[in-house]
Amino acid sequence: MLGCADGVQKQDESPTYLAMFSLDDSTTVDVLVSLREDGLVFMNGEERVLMRSVSGGGYSVPVFGGALVGEWTGGGGERIWRGDWVDSLRIKEYRVPLEIAPFKKKRTREGDVKNTVWDTDLGKLKMVQKGDSITATFLTSTGDYRYQAGEVNPETSRFKIGNFDGVHLFSFEGTLKQDSITNGIFKSGTHYATTWSGGRSENNRVDWSANQAWNPQAKIFFEGVNSGGKTEVWTRERLSESGYKVLVVDVMGTWCPNCMDEARLLRELCEDYPEMVVVSMAFERSEGEEALGRIADFKEDMNLPWKVLLGGVANKRIADSTLSFMGGIRSFPTTAFIPIEGDPIIHSGFSGPATGESYEEEVVFFRSAIASLIRESR
Repeated sequence: MLGCADGVQKQDESPTYLAMFSLDDSTTVDVLVSLREDGLVFMNGEERVLMRSVSGGGYSVPVFGGALVGEWTGGGGERIWRGDWVDSLRIKEYRVPLEIAPFKKKRTREGDVKNTVWDTDLGKLKMVQKGDSITATFLTSTGDYRYQAGEVNPETSRFKIGNFDGVHLFSFEGTLKQDSITNGIFKSGTHYATTWSGGRSENNRVDWSANQAWNPQAKIFFEGVNSGGKTEVWTRERLSESGYKVLVVDVMGTWCPNCMDEARLLRELCEDYPEMVVVSMAFERSEGEEALGRIADFKEDMNLPWKVLLGGVANKRIADSTLSFMGGIRSFPTTAFIPIEGDPIIHSGFSGPATGESYEEEVVFFRSAIASLIRESR
């Protein structure tokens, strides 16, 4: 498992607190937390997410907005924070009770590292176990469930993993057997729950492809609203006049963690490929000025050097009609690599750093696609 959040380094951390989100009477999502002077660092496996302190005893959620609203009580080593996570990206108020208390249990991380892969109802599960500690992620055709972490009971083989990345609050439970996972339960926040199961897989191969055929009958044309409220239009003619060789169109939403992971990769690639220009088309859960403000915050938090245009509301059908040349938007994100002449390359979904080898394959693909189109345009 790879990667960490921007600005938060993995150091000699002492996870002295445990954040416990209450999904219902029987389920909590437990995330290790390290206390800093400027806030709380949530530890999802190898990922580090800093929630900065704000006045009144609460904490702000980076990138996705929202907040932890509550206060500390007690003193010394028995201080406890009680309150709620408030998700600002939903139309209706969405609160999940949260308690952060001293972490007293020690997990056993001794022993050999055990890597396993499973084909499940939720996607391809990649799991790493050491002692009773587990890190994992699920690969799907549209992306991945990012960094999951937790533990397994060595006596019952029942495991529980989860994460909180600022917008998603996931809980996965299941029972490990020799060649299967049984009695699985997946919960997303307080609004969704389903059962799942899986069987042992001998490889990392998946039965879907990120490659997507473009629509040659549609003109390569799209428009979106910029930060000033003006409509901007992009065509191949504009690309040719711009002096760049390749246009990368990133179809995303500021509510989408996989889009955040892809944006970080594109930001890195911008430095290596100066002949490439990136434009993001954001499809948001809000509209008008509220959506433009949300996009501006996302662009600043992510330190993106390119324009992020508002394409419309967060709906695949609307995104498809806005970008009809892509041949159908199946996933956020979807990425188009467009040369001045010739066929564009369309890439659906994105496997982030939590997927390890699959993420490295994404990096190789992105670099190869950009480099090849630049060469052909010279």
